[in-house]
Amino acid sequence: MNLKSLLFLLLVLIFFSTELLAQKYRNKAENYFGIQVKPLIPIGLVGDKAFDIKEDGFETTIAPLMGYSYGGVVRIGLTELLAIETGINYTRRNYKASYAVADSNVYAEDELGYVSFDIPLDFLVYVKLGKQMFMNVSIGGSGNFNASNIRSLINPEGKHLFIFEGRRLGFFDFNANANVGFEYRTQDNGTIYLGLSGRVPFSPTLSIATEYRHGTNKTISYGTVEGSTFSLNLKYFFHNQKTKKGIQFEGGPIEQ
Repeated sequence: MNLKSLLFLLLVLIFFSTELLAQKYRNKAENYFGIQVKPLIPIGLVGDKAFDIKEDGFETTIAPLMGYSYGGVVRIGLTELLAIETGINYTRRNYKASYAVADSNVYAEDELGYVSFDIPLDFLVYVKLGKQMFMNVSIGGSGNFNASNIRSLINPEGKHLFIFEGRRLGFFDFNANANVGFEYRTQDNGTIYLGLSGRVPFSPTLSIATEYRHGTNKTISYGTVEGSTFSLNLKYFFHNQKTKKGIQFEGGPIEQ
């Protein structure tokens, strides 16, 4: 059984088990809507690492830069300490391409990025640290739509031309998600969350080619971008306005 099948089975088990819990404890949990912002931090611990591709003396180094992701998030309460979280996010990953033709003493750099939209589905477990302070951890997956291919040219009118092309390997792909963080729940002003997130794709996201042209000569090198990310995660959940059940009567003239 491959990794995709294992994650799919895990998500199915989570879905059915949480549905059973929800039916039993729905009256004890709340749902929340919020917004999130995730700066993508370029470290190789979880996210993409810098790598080189070479061909006939032409070398390209692809290194991740700071990126970002933001969007809306919905938290569906199952019990006081269990929840499901989903939403939709706009994500931009940024990279730097450093070109070198050492024999000709020719060098160049370029910065580029590509955009995707993702819908995560994560299962959360809370650990209560105080009356208003909670820690939570979550795992899950996300489905992603890759918006477009990318292409960049350096020095198109000069003698030395560098071309970068990144082609998506599919309109849709899937990632495994993991998150850990802390949140502070206020009585009237919503919930503030600060945490760390990692996302690892099941397959490479981009197939890339870099090309060097000088006169009629051209050299092309090939590689792939995995698309893993490591990020800081900032969330704010709006306060749920409490409403009283049943018929509400306005004050009459005696009360006024």
